[in-house]
Amino acid sequence: MSSGNGRRLKPVSADDREGTATYPMRVVTRLTGLTADTIRVWERRYGAVRPERTQGNVRRYSSGEIRRLTLLREAVSRGHAIGEIGALPDDELEKLSSTPRQDEPSESATHRGRWWPIIESYLDAVERYDLRRADEILTRTAVLTSPRELALEVVAPLLREVGERWEHGAMSIAQEHVISGQAKSLLGTLLRAGATDAGAPRIVTAAAEAHQHELGALIAGVLASTRGVVPIHLGPDVPWSELRGAVRRAGADVVLLGFARDLERTEARRCAEELRRLADDVEVWVGAPEGHPSTSADRRVRVFHDFDEVDAELAHRFSRAQP
Repeated sequence: MSSGNGRRLKPVSADDREGTATYPMRVVTRLTGLTADTIRVWERRYGAVRPERTQGNVRRYSSGEIRRLTLLREAVSRGHAIGEIGALPDDELEKLSSTPRQDEPSESATHRGRWWPIIESYLDAVERYDLRRADEILTRTAVLTSPRELALEVVAPLLREVGERWEHGAMSIAQEHVISGQAKSLLGTLLRAGATDAGAPRIVTAAAEAHQHELGALIAGVLASTRGVVPIHLGPDVPWSELRGAVRRAGADVVLLGFARDLERTEARRCAEELRRLADDVEVWVGAPEGHPSTSADRRVRVFHDFDEVDAELAHRFSRAQP
């Protein structure tokens, strides 16, 4: 049998008829209109769905979960905050889909710190594409606070807010790129101004192979520099084949790798193997979301889910802490 465009249609299986079939991520994104990253975040952060996992740790979604994701997407598009509705039963989600609610703050806005007005002003400048003003705000804030506070209380919350706005469709890709570029520039400046003592311990930071988001690793490097540790940042997408040699030549005491997205089965298997090899040479730290495949690679690999945990371990691991 063929579809109207000439492609052959897959016969309906018994599992499909009985509602027990499961579907891979590529099918779910097509059916729900959500991106894979959004689905993973909604699952991990809000418990929106609980897909099955194959032996290779690949997600498989039921037809009921696909329907639930579609309801959530509709509710979010009407102004409801995913943090408030992610765990609601399906019947309540159906009601919400016809009840607009536009005044919900984002999750990070409900946990505003003393620097929130600065973050808000910065985001407003980016929204207006007043990039000079946005850069001035970040630069002025860097002068007013310590590198550690800047990293933990300004940059990290800013990036969380950007992620949430992007999930809700309240920020364009162009604006996200602007913020990433300015944050990277600021963090790079802080790294260059950090610890340089020839006898100080060293930490190599990087985004793992095929991972482009390096801001988390940069923040970790800045935190390390405030603890008297020399950060050596290698950047994004560092090949496994080069990482071990770079760590040895740098004389690193620790290597921290950032993972910002999920891994498919083959990639997850290779990641686990490479992390085990790396742990034979140096202390390995991983920054990743909860449930990420990298977090179960080896008992020797330390796993962190937020920057406060990283900072606390840096203070504990290295005795030459600085105020």
